[in-house]
Amino acid sequence: MTTYEAIPIPDSQCDLGEGTLWDERIKCFVWVDVFDGYVKTYDPTSGDIKEHVYKSMVTYVGKRASGGYVLALGDSIALTDGNFKIEREIPLGLDLKVVRTNDGNIDPSGCLWVGGAESIPGSATGDLFKIDGNFNKSIHRKNIHIANGIDWSIDRKMMFYIDSATRKISRYKFDPQKSEIVSELTPIDVSDVTGLPDGMCTDSLSNIWVAFYGCGQVRNYSPDGKLLNIVQAPTALTTCASFGGKDLKTLFITSVKDYRSPEFAFDPKNDPFGGMCFEVELPIAGKLDFSFNA
Repeated sequence: MTTYEAIPIPDSQCDLGEGTLWDERIKCFVWVDVFDGYVKTYDPTSGDIKEHVYKSMVTYVGKRASGGYVLALGDSIALTDGNFKIEREIPLGLDLKVVRTNDGNIDPSGCLWVGGAESIPGSATGDLFKIDGNFNKSIHRKNIHIANGIDWSIDRKMMFYIDSATRKISRYKFDPQKSEIVSELTPIDVSDVTGLPDGMCTDSLSNIWVAFYGCGQVRNYSPDGKLLNIVQAPTALTTCASFGGKDLKTLFITSVKDYRSPEFAFDPKNDPFGGMCFEVELPIAGKLDFSFNA
């Protein structure tokens, strides 16, 4: 096992960074600042960071097959053009006093999976739901606390999913043709790790890379749960990770400012890195995200 050190991306600080995406079309790392309502892009070649602001929270950003992006906005999803301008908004029928959208991802069939986050701690009011290209919504898991990482194996036959509060990484057999969960496998128990499992991605070998909110690490596991590698960031509240760069061997990582969970902070009175994004070069390649069929 190897430990890698992630380095800060200058001028990338935000309040609550999440929703990581590598967009090969513009060769940029894309992420969201959830409650301040930003989608941000970082060009690794020039170092430029651009911001796009919305009137609501933004919890997820993904690619559209027809160009542009799909966003989760707390109680709706929105379709944008290539400049992040909203073209259409689709309500999800959520009561923000009870639950909001959180993380998501797009499956091999081009369907969008989004999970809910409870508004009242311990209420388990979230669902894991799927939205197809015609905006039909179906619920696939209920009683969720904080839905986070979702991704698929390279052969598309295994789905990984995290409800952070359970401190487990759920694993499912998946039918990529029907875009459906077939059966549940034994989860990966990560209750021995400080903090909570948060956002996640899979690499080109189907291994998973899980950001842990509380220890400043992205931990790399095999599909059956063996710890393979660790990426260490200089701040505790790491939230999400995605592979990108020209060879898909750069891991980009988001984080949160310490005030949101000072009990986990390395040094809550003097942490210049909380809320920043980080990057690290790895010998392992990731894979590109799928695109939403809308």
